[in-house]
Amino acid sequence: MRRFNRRIVIISSLIVLILILFEIYVHTYVQLHLLAVVSENEAVDSFPFGHSTGTYSFSSTGCRWLVIWKADEASASINYGFICIFKVEENRSLFTLDTELVVLELEPGSNNTGWFTAELHEVSYETNRTSARISYNFGQIGTYQVDFGLIVQVWEETLLATFLREETRIPLQTVIHYGP
Repeated sequence: MRRFNRRIVIISSLIVLILILFEIYVHTYVQLHLLAVVSENEAVDSFPFGHSTGTYSFSSTGCRWLVIWKADEASASINYGFICIFKVEENRSLFTLDTELVVLELEPGSNNTGWFTAELHEVSYETNRTSARISYNFGQIGTYQVDFGLIVQVWEETLLATFLREETRIPLQTVIHYGP
């Protein structure tokens, strides 16, 4: 009986230690930035890059996010696009304190994949939005159906720990003409 109690204590201690180490990892290596919840109208009005190319809305872990992006017609030099992500709804509970996202990378694609490239350059976390700047190039003249494909992770902060809830690909699709 005594041996059985020791095993329970050791296993319980190991579980607590693993949870503590995971929490330290999340707070050290995953930088979560708290976004204020804004209305959809506020989000559209505060998009700082002029007229947008498109929008996309998605939900995850009790939050709804609005993504607004802009990609101009292509020129011969490097082209830039801009992405803003707004938190437009958040359902908190006793156990869920906050839900945030982290921008990871682009996973671009087009109808002429070998002739289109896109890269993520800057990500800035502000009080009401997460903004990203991308660059893109085309290798030959044509009309491209482009999907910039933004990859994000959704994290949930609870009373016990911060957990990765989802990694998702946001389709940012548009048609861009390159050439005369």
